[in-house]
Formats: sequence, C-alpha cells, structure tokens
Amino acid sequence: MFHIKSLELVHWDYWQRIKNIPLDAKIITIAGQNGSGKTTLLDALRTLFGLDCSMGRTYKHYARHSGQQTAWIRAVVDNKAVGRQLSNRPFRSSGFFSDDEVTLFCQIQKNGGDWKRQYLMRPGCVQIEDISEATDWLGVENYRKRLANAGLSPAMAKVLALEQGETDKLCEYAPRQLLDLVFQVFGDKEVLDAYDEAKRHQRDTETELKRFESELEASRTNLEGLRLRVANYHQWEDLHKERRNLLEEVLPSLEYHEAREKAAAVSRALRDARKPMAQADSQLIEKRNALATQARALTDAQQQETLLEQEGSVLASRLTLINGKLKPLDGLLEQKERLQKLAADSGADIAEVAAQLEEKDAELARQKQARETLSNRIRADQETISALQGKTAMPEPEAVRGMRRALRDAGIAHAMLSDIVEVTDAKWQGAVEGVLGGYASVVLLERAKDAPAAYRLAETERYRHFIVPECVAAPNSKDDSLLSVVRFSAPAPSWLIDQLARISRVDSVDAGFKLSNVDEWITPDAYHRERRGGRSLFVEAARYRFGSAGRTQRLEALQKSLPALESKEDVLTLAISKLAAEVGALKARIAGVDAAKELTARQAEFEEAARNSAPLKAERLEVGSRLGELQALTKAATVARTRADAVWQNARVVLSEAEAGLRLGHKKQIEQRAEQAKALLQLRRSWRHLPQGWRRPARRASLVAEHQNAHQVDLRVSSLQHSLARDDWELDATVIDQHHRLGDQLQGRQNETDERRYQNNRAIEATGNARGAYIERLRYTVKSYSKNIKELGELAGIEVHADPVRLENDDVQLAQAGLHVRFKFDGKDQIGMNDGEASGGQQVMKSLVLLIGLLKSEEGSGGFVFIDEPFAHLDIRNIQLVGEFLKNTEAQYLMTTPLTHNTDVYDPSELTLITSKKKKDMLWAQPIFVLQRRLAPAGKAAA
Repeated sequence: MFHIKSLELVHWDYWQRIKNIPLDAKIITIAGQNGSGKTTLLDALRTLFGLDCSMGRTYKHYARHSGQQTAWIRAVVDNKAVGRQLSNRPFRSSGFFSDDEVTLFCQIQKNGGDWKRQYLMRPGCVQIEDISEATDWLGVENYRKRLANAGLSPAMAKVLALEQGETDKLCEYAPRQLLDLVFQVFGDKEVLDAYDEAKRHQRDTETELKRFESELEASRTNLEGLRLRVANYHQWEDLHKERRNLLEEVLPSLEYHEAREKAAAVSRALRDARKPMAQADSQLIEKRNALATQARALTDAQQQETLLEQEGSVLASRLTLINGKLKPLDGLLEQKERLQKLAADSGADIAEVAAQLEEKDAELARQKQARETLSNRIRADQETISALQGKTAMPEPEAVRGMRRALRDAGIAHAMLSDIVEVTDAKWQGAVEGVLGGYASVVLLERAKDAPAAYRLAETERYRHFIVPECVAAPNSKDDSLLSVVRFSAPAPSWLIDQLARISRVDSVDAGFKLSNVDEWITPDAYHRERRGGRSLFVEAARYRFGSAGRTQRLEALQKSLPALESKEDVLTLAISKLAAEVGALKARIAGVDAAKELTARQAEFEEAARNSAPLKAERLEVGSRLGELQALTKAATVARTRADAVWQNARVVLSEAEAGLRLGHKKQIEQRAEQAKALLQLRRSWRHLPQGWRRPARRASLVAEHQNAHQVDLRVSSLQHSLARDDWELDATVIDQHHRLGDQLQGRQNETDERRYQNNRAIEATGNARGAYIERLRYTVKSYSKNIKELGELAGIEVHADPVRLENDDVQLAQAGLHVRFKFDGKDQIGMNDGEASGGQQVMKSLVLLIGLLKSEEGSGGFVFIDEPFAHLDIRNIQLVGEFLKNTEAQYLMTTPLTHNTDVYDPSELTLITSKKKKDMLWAQPIFVLQRRLAPAGKAAA
C-alpha cells in the first residue's frame, strides 16, 4: 500500500489555500485546540481517498464554508515498487509503471444548487494549475476501484473511517467478525463469496429438479385418473337431471302450495282476533264512567279546601290587625314594668355598681371568645366526621382546594399524596402520619409532560407544597423499614420511597439505641431519630389523613372527643348566660336612679294603655281559638283532596293506557288486514306463470306426500349441488386424446430431468473439490495474519497468541469459524479481545496490533492509518507504551491530539502540524504550522 508525501488544500472549510503540507514522515501528529481543524484536516484526506467524513459530516459541509464555487484537495503519494520488481508498484493497474510518485486530485464544484466531486490521477508531482484542461476525470466508484487496486481495499477503507475515540473498537469485534475482516483485507472473502454463490446456484438447481420430479409424479397420477373419468360422467349426468327437475318443477309447486296454506292461516287468525277487540271496547266504557265519578269527588274536595283556606285568610288578617293595635299598648305596659323594677333596685352605691359592671363585662367577653373558638372546632370536627362517613367531601385548606380547582380546570390529571397511601399495620399508623404529615398536600402528576403547565399554575396560586412530575412504582418491601408497612395505590416520588426505606421500625427508644448499624429509626409513638438528632412526630388520631385505617381511627377519635367538646360548650353557654344576666342587672341598677321620676310623670299614659288593651286581648283570644280549629279542618280537607287527586290520576293513567292499547290494537289489526290483502294479491301475481296443471290440488297433495315440503326439496337440492361440486366429475369426452398426449409429454420431461440432474451432480462435486483445495489458502492467510500480530506484539512487549482456526470444507464449520486472539500484558494472565479485563491503554494497544497486522504483507508493512485522538483516555505510562509501539512499526500514522494533552504524546512524532482557530474578525483561518523533528548530534530527538 502507498504512503502520503504531501497535501494541498484550496478553499477547504475556512482555509483559503495551504500549499505543500509535508506528510512524508512515519508518524505525524496534528495538534491544536478543540475546534481548530484537526478532524477537518483528516476529513480532507478521507474525502481525497473517496471515504466518508467523520461525525456524520460530508465534503459538502466543508466546501460551502469557504463561500467559493470550487474547492480542491491535492496529495502526492508514493508509487515505489514493493521489492525489486517494478511491476509491483501500487498504481501499476492505473498504468503508472515508471514514476515513483503519483498526484491525486479531488475537485469539489458547486453545480446548480448542489455540490459535486470528481477525481483525477497523474504520474509524478503535478500542480493544480497544470490540470485545468483535463478531460479524464473519474467518478467516485471508478476512483475507489483504482485505489483498491493500489492497496486501499474496501475493508481498509472501513478501518480508515474510524471516528474520534474509536481506535479501540477493533478489539471489540467478535471472533467471526475479525476473521471476516482478515479474509476481506487479504482478498479471500471475495473467493469464498464466489464459492457460496456457486453452491447457492447448485442448491437452487437441485430444488428446481425436485420440483420437476414432483410435477412428473403428479402428471403420472393424472394419467392414472383419466381412466376413471369416463365412468363417473354418466353418474354426473343422472344427478344433474334430478337436480334440474327438482328446481324447475317440484320446488315451485311446493312453494306455491305452502304460500296458499300460509295465507289461509293468516286469514283465519285475523277473523279470530276480532272478539278480544270487542271485549276491550266494553271495558273501556266502564273505565271512562269510573274516571268521571273520581273527577266529581276531586272537585268537591277542592271546593271544601278552598272555603276553609279563605276563612283562615280572613281570620289571619283580622288577627294581624288586632296585634298591630296591641303592639304599642304592650310596649307602654312593658316600659311601666321596667321603670317600676329599676326604681325598686336603685338603692345601691352607684360607684361600686359601676366597678362590678366593668369587671363582669370583661369576663363576659372572654367567655364568649372561648365559646366561639370551641364552636369553630366542633363545627370543623362535625364536617370532618360527615366527610369520613361519605356524606360530604373532606375539608381541605383553601390553598389546596384552589390548586385542585386550577389543575382540574386545566385538564391536568393529578392526585394528592394522601389519596394513594395505605398503612397495612395499624400499630404504625401514628409513625407514618408523623413522617408523611407534612407531605399530605404534595401534588402527584399522572403525566410528566404536564409539569410546565402545573408549575405555572402553582406559581400563580402561590402553592407552597411540592408538585412532583416523575413518579415510580414503589417496591414491595418485607424488611423492618417503615416502607414495609406502607402501600401506594399509584406511583409515588422516588425521594419519598427512599426516605421511608431508610427509616427502621423499633419497638422503643431503648431498642433503637441498641441498633448500632442503623442511623435512622422511629417508634410506634412516632419518636423519630435521624442524623440531626431525635424529636417527636406525634400526631393526634383526630388529625390522621392517610389510608382507610387512618380515616377510621380519625373518625373514631373525633366521635369520641365530640361529646366532651359539646359538654364544654354547654358549660360555657350557661356561664355566659349567667354573666349576661348579672351585667344586665348591674346596668339596670345604674339606670334606676331616674326611673321613679319617669314613672310618676307618665302614670296617666300607662293607665289609658291598660284600659284599651283589655278588650283587644279578649278579641285576639277568640280569633286565635277559631284559627286553631280551622288549621285542623284545613289539614283534613287537604288530605282528602290529595287522596281524591291520587285516585283520579291513577284512573286517568289506566284509562289512557287502555285507550292507547286499544288504538294500537285497532291500528295493528287494520295494518295486518291491509298486509294480508296485499299478500293475497301478490300471491296471485307471483304464481301466474305456474302452469294450471301444477296448481291442481290432487297434484300438490301427491308432491307433499312424496317430498313433504319445500324445505326437504331444498335439502335434497343442496345435497345434489354438493355432490356435483366435487372436483372428480368428468365433463369432457376427449379424455382419451388427453391420455395419449400426456404419456408422450411425461416421457420427454423424464429424459430432460435425468440429464440435468447428472450435470448438476458433476458441478456440485467440482465446486466442493475446488473449495476444499482453497481451504489451504485460507489456512495460510490465517497463519500469516497470526504471525503478523505476534511479531507486532513482540515489538510492543505484548505476548499475542491466536488460537488455531478450524477450517474445513463444510458450510456449517465455515460459517461458525472465528479467530480468537489472546493478549498477555506485563507477564500477567492472558486476556481476550473484549472480555472487560483490559485497561484503556491495553484496549488501544490491542486494536493497533490487530489493525497494523492487516497492513503487513510478505514484503513488509505499509500504508497509512488515520487515528483521531488515540491518547484521549490514556495515562502517561500508556501514552509512552503506545508511542514506542508506533515507532517500532512500519506504517504511516496521522494522529490528532488537543494541546491540553501531556507532552509525551509528541515523543514518537517525526512531524507535527499545528492548527489554529479562525479569528472572528478574519475571513480565512490561519495557515497550518509545521514542526520537523531533527536529530541531535548525540542521537537524541529534539523538537
């Protein structure tokens, strides 16, 4: 294979023109910052050799960056003869026998809206300006074929296309893949494919011969069957005549007979249906008379009720008028009694009474506030009890209710944590409530994609609890953790599951301290110890919120505590009443000083009110007594009216149903009679074509006696049709001629088949013998490759051992054969190609040994290899080992490395190319700088 000597780029990516980049060295390192163009330079070489670019890029990606219409890639490669024979030059198949150099050109040109590339080869060192008039441009496929003849085979092209960080992928090949790659590189795979193609062709021929023999056997069977075809012809004819007679004569006659019988039966049924209709008419008249009687009774009850209600209205108006007159008089009399009482109680010290009033008033306010707080708690507990009993919804804080409402309005499926938790052990209900109490209002989204919308709603609502989009299924735990007594009915937050799994259950605080290897535990009374210390998480049973057991305990606790709270409220109410009376008395004593004076001044007014109220109270008593009597009478009248209305409604419904049924019956009977008339008319028209002799009663009776009915005839016809539908009936009278022709045809095809089988057997034997002889060539290839990698391993200080490959002239063994390679590093045990026991540096060393072994030939190694950042994952020691190995081999290496690597990566390099990033204010990138290694006088390398 050839080496690369120099490279020139024109309008490639952001380089305007870089001429004569020297590459005539064994190991070339391309160094630069990330993004400075190292991989871009390798992709230029890949494009020049017709390979795919790395990282999914294409040559079009680089060509369009320059903004020009044309881009050029030019390289000078060596064409020196391998050995002493000039005919062994790499590019001899392209006609270049005398020159030691060959120039390769790639022109990338914008054609319309797309980019196209074409290639050219010239002997010697030729410049781009010298080929402007060239007409022998090559397409990609022809160019690749020429490079393949020069040593760049498709298998090697696949190896050269390895991308960044994949230099250790070759050792990850399966043994079968590695063996296929070896055969591809050494040219044996194409021969094996040709043998496989020949064997497939012979197998296809064998399959075709078997098909011919099967067809011959089927033809012999057909020939034998021809002798039976004449015999069943007459049987088929008899069955055909019987079927035709049944279909054309017997079946129409029986169908006509059955149609007449059916019409007669329908007519009799219609005549018999008239009697029930007459009975239904008489019953309908009786129901109408009963409905009229019930209507009259209902009218009488309504009139009685109306009279009583009118009298009650008059008396109520009269009572209202009397009360209106009595109200101011009663007010005056009440003022008289109040003034008299105030005057009687006004003898105490006014200052002392005022002090007592202030003290009692303050105590009354405190008692009212305490009762209000207690009443609010009782009302909340009653609402919770009602919700727990399933009568109403569970009360929730206003923030939680608002968030639920917002999520529902937005169509976001969710659940609260308290909705999905069940405690399986009632003993640990209090501990679970203490740990999860603060998370009861956590929102769990059913779909993680709703998280953005839910977060926006929570931001608007200022919701202080977590909203969790990512939930997982909780595992079934059987250990002593708190998670083992909690069951989730839906996916839950992973952090909550982890928290419950970390908490161990202990029976007491002392038992918790005895556990030396447990950092977090909790007791049944909810005393919790964690890394920050211990604290009680006790929650009253009346405040439980999780699981059916928690709700049951909460309901029992609330029901148990409610009577005590109500008793306490009653005590407060009595105390408040007593204090209110005392406060009122004290206020009255203070106000009684002026009461005696006012009583004396208004004595005449009070006496006049007493005289006027007496007759009004007597009249009010009389009106009230009569209203009491009217209330009982009105109630009885209402009951009677309601009963009469119910009876009338029931009678009306029964009458309506009877009338509807009778109308439906009349309508149905009329429709049936009309349909029967149409059916009779249709019967006469449909069977008009039937001969008169077939319609005679005597003939129809004889057919019924013989065949019973049309259904039996249909069954017989179906049986005949099934028999006639068989494939073994003979309908052709020319079977004798067919027999003679088929016999002659069979003899000719038999002779042809025997001859083709003889020829195919000879081809199978010849192919097997040829492939058996070529097996030796495969063994030699495997032996040569094993020798190559062993020698390369010795250069790298690695013991390489390739297991013998069993290659036999057998399809199964060839398909299953694989090349197993083992490596021994630093005197340690052997390791395989990809068994996970090798370090990163060893992976690189193994891949390089396997790779360069493909490049070696009998005359020595050659060719070039692109390696993008081979030292990316290696330490200093492994970098040195890989460098020493590369120096000891004979291939040409083009490697990239970032400037941040250890400087040991430059040790094996003879030539270093430095790339730089394009500056923002410049149109083109800076040129590539070249560092050539020179030897010191003492023989040491210096950069």
